[in-house]
Amino acid sequence: MWKALAIKEIRENTWIAAVALAVYLLIVIDNIGWNLPGFLSGVSWIYSYGYRGGPQQIPFVANDFVTSIAIVSALLAIAIAFRQTLGESLHETWLLLWRLPIRRNDLLYAKLLVGLVTYLFCAALPIAIFAAWGATPGTHASPFYWSMTLPAWASWFSMTALYLAAFLSGLRSARWIGSRLLPLAAVGLPVFVLHVAAVWWLTVPIVIVLDVLFLVCIQQAASVRDYS
Repeated sequence: MWKALAIKEIRENTWIAAVALAVYLLIVIDNIGWNLPGFLSGVSWIYSYGYRGGPQQIPFVANDFVTSIAIVSALLAIAIAFRQTLGESLHETWLLLWRLPIRRNDLLYAKLLVGLVTYLFCAALPIAIFAAWGATPGTHASPFYWSMTLPAWASWFSMTALYLAAFLSGLRSARWIGSRLLPLAAVGLPVFVLHVAAVWWLTVPIVIVLDVLFLVCIQQAASVRDYS
């Protein structure tokens, strides 16, 4: 049953991951300094704020790579979470899922595991690729240390709280005009502050606490919501 649920979740979120990976690729190519063809150059100008990267810039330091990646990662995390929760509500499939021969918590864990792994894998790829390029001798006229990538990885990890907050918002039965988006709105400012601070040893414990809190709230929301 776990395998069937995992395949279902992967299939439903593949297109979101594909779109995000395409945008990530554009960001990496643009920050490496390669010339993008045609309209792609104009698209890259939007997310890079007119910045052009290249071998004359210091990777992860003298460019907007981390910010660009963080924006796409935030949108990816929210999109996956809403697809997993609101998608079931729109298609009226929650009741069908709850009637499967599997515990409710196990079903939630399957969704959360696939969603988190999908986000973490997709968002880690551009950071790893750009770091590999930066660490390769002769690619840019500046020193490179792996510690330069820590702010990017801290931002990458902090978006897990955003994913769980969006998952909780989509799972709750409150009104949109009322408090349904409260979890997502509440975590938005802390995640932004942690991104700006770019201090990994502060980000990790705070995000872990937020993740545990949201996981508990997700279990509670799933147990009390009326899906009829």
